[in-house]
Order: sequence, then structure tokens, then C-alpha cells
Amino acid sequence: MLRNAEPNGIYLIGGEPGTGKGFLAGLIASKISKEDAEKNIVRVKRIEDFRKKGLVYITENRTFFDMRAAKFSSALWLAPLRERQMDMSELIEYFIQESGVDASRWYEGDSLNLLFSYWWPFNIQELKRVVGTEDGYRMLPYRNIDKVLSNYSATEIVKVKIEGLFGELGKEGNAGKIYQLFLDSVEKVFIESALKHCGGSVLKTADFLSMHRNTLTQKMKKLKIKSPKT
Repeated sequence: MLRNAEPNGIYLIGGEPGTGKGFLAGLIASKISKEDAEKNIVRVKRIEDFRKKGLVYITENRTFFDMRAAKFSSALWLAPLRERQMDMSELIEYFIQESGVDASRWYEGDSLNLLFSYWWPFNIQELKRVVGTEDGYRMLPYRNIDKVLSNYSATEIVKVKIEGLFGELGKEGNAGKIYQLFLDSVEKVFIESALKHCGGSVLKTADFLSMHRNTLTQKMKKLKIKSPKT
């Protein structure tokens, strides 16, 4: 782990966007070198960036991380917030205290339950913005969902996953064969979730999805989706 930063150590921190890599890198760099800590942080976007001189290296590319981790004094891949539910309480309390905003609203009604139940796509910065601003509560799901999705859209989440997949395939790989399978799998999950939301009714689901019932039925047949209720 990276808890005890050694003066002569060189560290690698990886993770998806917004997982807190920069914050952790800053803490380590400042502990190792009090002066110009920021200058000792290298953000790796290409393999060539590893040749730059620094004390702490940051990358969002899992392939780069796995290739180079063993060469560092210590390396840590940070899990996204959606996989760190145990950290939520401490992070919320920290951001409330750091911001200095009136925290009373978070202890009224179901505000804290909404914070804990929301699937945070990546992203500690998003949590900080919601908790630490005067009108942050307005961003809670799903009171302002359009704005939330415009900043942290599903396409950005999928982009990270696809780029990771392409990295594993390599330049010689061929993604054409998995393209339709990927689209079908996403559509299947979407339709199944909509059916569940509508109690299994195909008619209600078609209306919910602004889709003709026959079109939905055809898609369900193609994707082998069974409905418990017709």
C-alpha cells in the first residue's frame, strides 16, 4: 500500500477518472518533497510518459498500470466510488466539514439515504460537488437527472470500459465480431430492467419506452427475453 511514503520511493497510482488519483498523488508528493510537490507528479497518457522524471506517476490506463506496476516502489489501482461503499460515510463527513456549508439539510428527511443509495458513476469529485455546495442537494437523483447525465453520462462510463477492452485486444485485434454482441447485451439489460419496472407488462413497457408493442415483442424474441406477464 501507499500509506508510508519513503523519501527515495517512486509510486504509481491508477484508476478511472475521478477516483481521487490526483489528490492521493499530491499527498504522497508533498510528504516526500515539501517543495514543488506538483512538479514531481507525472500524468501518464502514453507509454513514453514513464520516461519523464517524477516521484509519483498517475494513469487511467489499466494496461499501462499492469505492465509497469512491478517496477515501482509501490503501486495502487484505486477502485471507483461505486465499489467503495464502506468509504462513503467518511467521505461525506469530510466534504461537509471541508466545504463549510450548512450541513443540517443532509440530516433531514431521506437526504443521506439518497446519497448512500445513488450509484456514483466514478466519482469522488461528483460526491464532493453534491455534498459541498449550497445547492448540491438539487443534483441528487433524480431531481436533476438531465444535468447529472450531461456531466457523467452512461456514454462516458461505457467509453472507459470499451477503451480498456480495446487495450486488451491490442492493435492486431478485431472488435468487429463483438460489436453486435455488445449492442445486444446493452439493449437486453435495458429492456429487462424496463419490464421489471413495469411489473412485467409488455404493453406498459412499450408505452414506458415510447415503443410500439409489436416492435418491443420482436426485440424480446430476438434477444430471448421472457416476460412473466403479457
